[in-house]
Amino acid sequence: MNAIARDLSAAANVSTAMARDLLGYGTLRPSAITYHTILSSLDVTAGLSLADSTWAAGTQIARHVHRDEDEILIVLSGAVEVRICGRTARRGAGETIFIPRGMEHSVEAVTEARHIAILTRKSLEGPRRV
Repeated sequence: MNAIARDLSAAANVSTAMARDLLGYGTLRPSAITYHTILSSLDVTAGLSLADSTWAAGTQIARHVHRDEDEILIVLSGAVEVRICGRTARRGAGETIFIPRGMEHSVEAVTEARHIAILTRKSLEGPRRV
């Protein structure tokens, strides 16, 4: 896979930008999630971010909202629970979930999990709001 592999603990690099695309400016335990950035919105004008993400079991991302991006998770292995506006959906290997922009959501790795995360901006014009 042609990817840039870095841990979230590295500062000011493409993976940090990818994490910001996915999670906003929140903080994470550095070893809990590893992103392998495949495509960053900083690298292309198409407004897409794409990452191969591995999460330790029990890792959680607190409730948050992507104001400008739709998010798609494609689970490759393990299981994740996604809470969207108070409803919980569990997804396992081979399953996907769509999270529309503006919807409050959180994600938890029920087991060690690997998924592809895709974010799309609603507009390709103008600056990206974080």
